[in-house]
Amino acid sequence: MPESTTTRHINAPVGDVWEILHDFGDIQRWSAGVKASHFTSEGSVGEGATRHCDFSPMGGVNERVDRHVPNERLTVNLYETFKLPISSAIADFKIETDGEGTALTIDYSYTPNLMGRLMRGQTDKQMRKGMGGVAKDLQAAAEQLAGDRT
Repeated sequence: MPESTTTRHINAPVGDVWEILHDFGDIQRWSAGVKASHFTSEGSVGEGATRHCDFSPMGGVNERVDRHVPNERLTVNLYETFKLPISSAIADFKIETDGEGTALTIDYSYTPNLMGRLMRGQTDKQMRKGMGGVAKDLQAAAEQLAGDRT
């Protein structure tokens, strides 16, 4: 199972980063790679909550929250994929206070399907690029929110 880690300093307090990250059903509002998303479970965000995401130009995933620790950690299990080179993945978001801002760490692992194994180098590159984009978009949204509050 290939793994990677993305880190980023965000110039916003942990509470603002968590507010953006915790907007689980509406990730398309802040993540440019997600074209549409919606809850597929009832109730609030917590362990067991599920959503569906559609990506551009094609493909999608069904995801479930496996770990939910407010203002600290959100582990998302991509348990079903459509038209992607992976069959599953785990994205573990960790946030903690870092001076005046927040340290973000995303540990990401995935299982390539046949297409992903045939295109191994390209799949690895795309997965790292995708998670880097998620981190960048989360940073931008949280810093915008923090700026709006000042």
